[in-house]
Amino acid sequence: MLTSSPPDGVKKGCIPARDAAPALASGTRAWLRRVPGDSVIFVGRDINLIDSPPPTHQIFRRLALSDRDHGQWHGKNLRDLPPDDLSRWIADPDFAPPEGETARGAFMRAAAWLDEAPHTGVDLVVVAQPSVVKALLIHALGGGVEMAARLDIPPSSLSVMTRHTHWRVASMGALLA
Repeated sequence: MLTSSPPDGVKKGCIPARDAAPALASGTRAWLRRVPGDSVIFVGRDINLIDSPPPTHQIFRRLALSDRDHGQWHGKNLRDLPPDDLSRWIADPDFAPPEGETARGAFMRAAAWLDEAPHTGVDLVVVAQPSVVKALLIHALGGGVEMAARLDIPPSSLSVMTRHTHWRVASMGALLA
C-alpha cells in the first residue's frame, strides 16, 4: 500500500478542499512504475496519478479508498472552526462536520473494502491517503477506529500486508525516497 503526499494546505493547518487531489512524490511514482504488469492497482478517488503507473496495469478507482468527507469544512483553516466542534472532531470518532462523514464511517468504509478485496492470486496495490492506509492496517490487525490516534503512517510511504487465511501486516510506513 502506497500513501500519497499530503494535499495542499494540510501543512498550513487547512482541511483539504473537496476537489484537492494529492499528487504522488517522486519516490512513490518510481515505485509504482516498477509494479509487475499483472498486479491490480486500486486507487482512492481523491488521488492524482499523473505520470504513474504505466498504462499496462489494471487500475480501479474506489470511493472506499478515499479520505474522509469533511463536508462544509473542506478548504477551511482549523483556526476558523468552532473550538468545541474541532475538539470533538479530533476526539470523537462519531462526530461529523456539517454535511460530512464520521471518522468511524470512513474507517468502516475502508475496512469493508479490505474484507471484500478480491482474492485474485496477483498482487493488489493500494494507493491512498495516509489515513486510509492507516485504517486498512488497523483493521487487518483486528483493531477499530479508536486505535487510529495511536498509529502514524507517513505520507509517501509503503506498507505491506500479506494474506492466506487472513490479512497480516508485514511492514508499515517505510518512507520512499
